Amino acid sequence: MRAFLRTTLIWAAIAFLGDTILGPAIAIKGIAPDFSVVALVILALAAGPRPATVGGFLIGLVQDLSSPSSLGLQAFCKCTLGYGLGSLRGRLVYGMPVVEFFMLVLAVLAHDLVFLLIQARFGPESFLGTFFLRSAPVALYTGIVGLPILRLVEFLGILRPED
Repeated sequence: MRAFLRTTLIWAAIAFLGDTILGPAIAIKGIAPDFSVVALVILALAAGPRPATVGGFLIGLVQDLSSPSSLGLQAFCKCTLGYGLGSLRGRLVYGMPVVEFFMLVLAVLAHDLVFLLIQARFGPESFLGTFFLRSAPVALYTGIVGLPILRLVEFLGILRPED
């Protein structure tokens, strides 16, 4: 129970405090890291696909409450991302910064790819510009900022290889 509580507090704090307080403070020309994806990666690596799916749904639902026009879209994207990341849990080598960096970058790109495709209703005009001019820098910035967070969480003993 203690490990579950500790893991839940860590990923929830990273998702909500990171996106509301830290993200806007360290944004560079409007590009801020996506702390909700960092939290989802931590949850998926710590607990597996089921908790990551539920956690992704909850994170996305809270984000959806800020934009009622696309209610459910963030929840869907984060939910599927959580399941996909959780499924990778037993297949990754822990403690390799290169793997963790690219996992963070690819997680943001995968999330934004699905989100923007659904939001643009599969129209390539607005999708490509937004994806390359906004999502790619956000993904790289998330990888750079999220890597020390993942290393710290691993140091604290929350991320551990699957038993």
